[in-house]
Amino acid sequence: MHLPNIVKQIGKTDGEEKVYVEDYVYTYLNELKKEKEIFPVRVALFGNIYRKGKKNFYLVYGASCVIDELECGRDEEQVRKEYFQEHELIGYVNIYGKNHELPGKKEGYYVFYEKNEAMQNYLLFCYQRKEKGRSVRETVRQDASGDMHLLMPKRWTVLVGDTIRKIFYGGCIIILAAAVTAVNDYGKINGFVEAADRVMAMAETDD
Repeated sequence: MHLPNIVKQIGKTDGEEKVYVEDYVYTYLNELKKEKEIFPVRVALFGNIYRKGKKNFYLVYGASCVIDELECGRDEEQVRKEYFQEHELIGYVNIYGKNHELPGKKEGYYVFYEKNEAMQNYLLFCYQRKEKGRSVRETVRQDASGDMHLLMPKRWTVLVGDTIRKIFYGGCIIILAAAVTAVNDYGKINGFVEAADRVMAMAETDD
């Protein structure tokens, strides 16, 4: 087991669950908190899990918003294969807007700094996708006096995406807590529910 050397400790980390979040991932999660003001969104986490004695170590090297990828026709495994092949899908965490009260205790975690081209490339892809979507919406608005039938396919794509987003967010309201799916060892993954939730709880106080 290799733990990161350069880390920033946030809060107290005396428990048996040790969570390490790579800096690019930390940045991405905080951006989601700022963007998703109204409803919580589910985020897939990619990384590695290690166990030493009674302690579990969670190293998070990648993350992706589930609903954003569904709108593009991709699931978590497809994202993992394209961007995070060296890591496993280790669980999920719900991201709450900054005005939402988060469940769970606000305990500590680590932000670590390593070369992480995989997450850097994914962030670049997300930025390009966002800019492309903004360009499509601007084209639709500006062409109100032109041939709207030529723009209907793009507009339909936007409307369908918004509909899927609303349906998914509605489901998140019912859940209102972090949910984790076991990948290989449920016992290890199960402990990640509280640990992953604490990461985002602490992010709320670290802004």
